[in-house]
Amino acid sequence: MAVLLLGLLPALAACGPSNRLREVSLDQSRIAIVAAIPPHPRVQAGSPEEGAIRLRDPLGSMARVGTAAEKYRQVQRAQARLDSAVARVDVADRIARQVLAQSAETLRFSPAARPSGADFILDLRIRDYALVADSFEGATFFVIEGDLLLLEAATGRELWDGRIQEREVLTGSLFGLPAAAGNVITARALAGLSSAEMATGLDRLADFAAQRVTDRLRRDYARSRDDYERRR
Repeated sequence: MAVLLLGLLPALAACGPSNRLREVSLDQSRIAIVAAIPPHPRVQAGSPEEGAIRLRDPLGSMARVGTAAEKYRQVQRAQARLDSAVARVDVADRIARQVLAQSAETLRFSPAARPSGADFILDLRIRDYALVADSFEGATFFVIEGDLLLLEAATGRELWDGRIQEREVLTGSLFGLPAAAGNVITARALAGLSSAEMATGLDRLADFAAQRVTDRLRRDYARSRDDYERRR
């Protein structure tokens, strides 16, 4: 199973909402995947406004700036460990491969090694994915945004465009932590994770993202085929 990962993917067809899945059958077809995905997720905790100076409240501003600076240091620690974990886990490649494998299983098509040998192309475009905490002591979320397009390989015609927008709370079990460590992962707890724990979490987050992408395609395809059968 081959996956073509591109830092910048040329548009094969015009973007825009579309659903022409009822016009095609993917059963026994050959489908390849191309993907444009950032190499690793961001870590973001709190709001940038936390460090703002307010002239009418200089003492309060000093306290807020000190708190924001500490949060920033903690987030930098988390990002450093995350960068180390990325060396072990190719998140982008894992998402793309899982999307192709899971879609092939549920939609009964054959993965193609290259776009040139495919009937259709899955074009996965992830704009952003991140570990985000709205507050430093609050829950941390995995956020992913992007699109998955289905293109006709011979013409580049866009058959389907599914928007991906997910927000999932991070739990200790995701990173392989025991139940005694607590369930919800805060930004502070995230900063304390080891690189190995981060790598475990990245594996599972990649699988989660791939599953959500696949679910979206499967639901839309099933609805389109049902509509097609009713119209026959």
